[in-house]
Amino acid sequence: MIKTLRRRLTLLVACVLALVTAGIVLSIRAVNLRNIDSSARAALAVLSENRGQRPGQAEGEATTRSGGNLPPQSAATEGEATTRSGGNLPPQDAPTDGETPPPKPEGEPTPPQRPGIDMPGGNSLASLSNAYTIHLDGDGTVTEWTSDRSDLYTDAQVEAMAQAVLAAGNSEGRIGTQYYRLIDDGEGGASRLLIVLDARLEFLSAERMLRAAALVAALAGLLLAAGAWLLIRRMLRPVQASFDRQKQFVWDASHEFKTPLAVISANAELLSRQVGPNEYLGYIQSEVRRTDSLVQSLLTLARMDKGTVTAEMKRFDLSQALLGVALPFESTVFEAGRTLETDVPEGVWIRGDEAMLQQLAVILLSNALKYSNEGGLIRLSLAQKGRGAVITVYNTGPGIAPENLEKIFDRFYREDLSHNSAVAGNGLGLAIARTIAEAHRGHIRAESEQGKSATFIVTLPG
Repeated sequence: MIKTLRRRLTLLVACVLALVTAGIVLSIRAVNLRNIDSSARAALAVLSENRGQRPGQAEGEATTRSGGNLPPQSAATEGEATTRSGGNLPPQDAPTDGETPPPKPEGEPTPPQRPGIDMPGGNSLASLSNAYTIHLDGDGTVTEWTSDRSDLYTDAQVEAMAQAVLAAGNSEGRIGTQYYRLIDDGEGGASRLLIVLDARLEFLSAERMLRAAALVAALAGLLLAAGAWLLIRRMLRPVQASFDRQKQFVWDASHEFKTPLAVISANAELLSRQVGPNEYLGYIQSEVRRTDSLVQSLLTLARMDKGTVTAEMKRFDLSQALLGVALPFESTVFEAGRTLETDVPEGVWIRGDEAMLQQLAVILLSNALKYSNEGGLIRLSLAQKGRGAVITVYNTGPGIAPENLEKIFDRFYREDLSHNSAVAGNGLGLAIARTIAEAHRGHIRAESEQGKSATFIVTLPG
């Protein structure tokens, strides 16, 4: 019981940690996507105001390619870029030793501001990856496109993007990782500009961050779950010790009861032989038998709790085992004015302890007989379920109240209607049945239609 409680508490903590971890990771993803989206739209607004150019970008810095059958894109021509070898070259435009830097000629233009940083909208453009502008004529045909990184795109990709935007029919939006805005080119609507911001690097960066966050969160969750398991184990030690003392007390008390019961039973038997039939001796012998049955049940539970009785798992024919219990039980049922039906197909084999499962069947059949109505029906059924089996015991009668369907498996628990001398029992039979089912890694449950019937279902794995 304590092991089950510890397992359930640990599982509960692990589930809570998993939910918290998932919430954190999803929140990070949502924030990253929202930041990318807002930055991209702000950057598109700045680019739209500048007709597709970055603020501070001089004419000629971007490469313009005409639509149609252009020759393959090539690297920068000679003179378009300055080649500098590594090593000990002095910095560009720096004076050599002993030289005075030449004065700046009057009228020389001021160096342009750094695009995306010093210009308006710099916060949005500071992390701007790549962008390109597509010129479309009135028919939606690409006439030319411009980009400061034209080596990253081909004419076919640009054409496909333009057609996708036109097919979408929106003036602004996102396709994949590319944000776009479609504006008039200022010539009476005869041509249009399609400004595209490629945010694939931002999305890749967000994905890497998400993976790192998920990994860190998962590791933290595992460490916290391990710590929770240790803490729960420590917290339940006093409860475990209390249960162990209770089990030991039941074990010791049951053994202590056996000797006086045996003495009382022997003396009552001797007296009955000497004085003959006697009402009071009959009461004594009846109570001795009832108490002895209680002690035997307590000993059975104590052995199972202490682990001195374990299920000897081996493969056997469950069909034959149940029929071996049901057939001798028919006479008892007949004498009580009830009817016993069996629906036990042949050849149902499982792995388990044959003697313990036969004891379980006896408990359920005896319980069905006790609580069945006069002239009622008791049915024992068996069905194959995968490699396992399902045992069902049904009886007509008053049934079980819905709120008591779980309580009836508690030790010494009996419904109010059973607290009378007409129904014998001590409230331990179903507790033993549940212990046997759990020893086989199975499960037992009760179903009832109050006022009509009760059904006990035992599910056993293969």
